[in-house]
Amino acid sequence: MKKGKSYSEVLQELEETLEMMNRGDIPIDRLEATVTSAAEKIRFLRRKLQSTEAEITKVLKDLEDADLAGGTGQDDTETQ
Repeated sequence: MKKGKSYSEVLQELEETLEMMNRGDIPIDRLEATVTSAAEKIRFLRRKLQSTEAEITKVLKDLEDADLAGGTGQDDTETQ
């Protein structure tokens, strides 16, 4: 899989592959490579989801910590 593809692009490619498989449009000679490629795409998508979840969790925790410390989480210059 090429680097730099977005989550949406890879998901679209995976959906197209699954449609082709369901229709029986993939010759047996290409089935192993197609399944291997689909597995790589699934791994990429899972890693991206996990990374996004971790980042969101961190941001929310930072906001919560700022609230508990009495801050607003904003730079004072922005609120003036």
